[in-house]
Amino acid sequence: MAATAKASSWISFLKDALLLPTRNPKLFVPVVLLLAISTFLLQITNLFCIQPLTNGILLHLNEIKTMDPSSPDYAKLMSEILKETRELVIISIIFTIITFVCSYTNQIIAFFATSTTYSGDRYSLPELVSKVILKGRRLMGPLITIAMVSVFNILCLFILAVLLQLVMRHLGVLYMVVLFALPFLVFLYLNVVFVVATAVSVADTERRGVSALRQAWRLMTRVWRKQGFVLVVLIHLVAMVPSPLGMIARGYSKKSMPLGLALLFVHALLLGLVELFNFTAAMVYYYQAMESKVSMEHDYVKVPTGEATTV
Repeated sequence: MAATAKASSWISFLKDALLLPTRNPKLFVPVVLLLAISTFLLQITNLFCIQPLTNGILLHLNEIKTMDPSSPDYAKLMSEILKETRELVIISIIFTIITFVCSYTNQIIAFFATSTTYSGDRYSLPELVSKVILKGRRLMGPLITIAMVSVFNILCLFILAVLLQLVMRHLGVLYMVVLFALPFLVFLYLNVVFVVATAVSVADTERRGVSALRQAWRLMTRVWRKQGFVLVVLIHLVAMVPSPLGMIARGYSKKSMPLGLALLFVHALLLGLVELFNFTAAMVYYYQAMESKVSMEHDYVKVPTGEATTV
């Protein structure tokens, strides 16, 4: 019976995560389009601005290797390389800033959409922004949490890059498992903890930053551990679904630009749906884990000492 109850809780959790957007289509359709269009525009910028500059610099670097350093053509080409490098750095900085802004905006809107819908409210996108997100000080908590999560993600990626360099120097299987594979699995788990932490800061106005991270960690390691593991596996598996289409779209963009752009938009739309599912699953997980936590506390029965009270 206990195993059946746990299995049903997993099924209920996944079912609620999938069906939640259908409760309020007038909100989630524009949210998906917002996620997809922002992703598409970033992909277009990378395709038409960053990649051509990068490829041009690499071609010039290969060409300059065969040239005489004392020739006028060498100095001219070097000047061109420096000019293109400056342009690439400026565009990359602007691109990174815009990417962070879009990521923060998308996360906040998607998490507030899932939170309010799960709670029973039915807002449109303009109403969600004006009546919920910008109301009072509700925006500060998620912003602080997302900023802290971004820092932790960058730190984790840096550590993984360092470990990968160590692995490349030591080709043994044992080094691969100990120095990279296990930390990489830990990073995948922490990455989902970070997503749940953002859900915590949206749903609970009293928790932000470290407090939200601590609550997410407790829920995933103590309260709803098995469901948390399912959430980790599910999020990372679903994230892999659009990858093949992305590679196909980039390949076709070199042969037929209209077809490549069409496939790229479909890819962005799939990425938007995947992002929305990740945010929805994290939010549903938080609410149901908290309900489970409250239920566990209420079901606790103090063991009697057996001593009779004399009147």
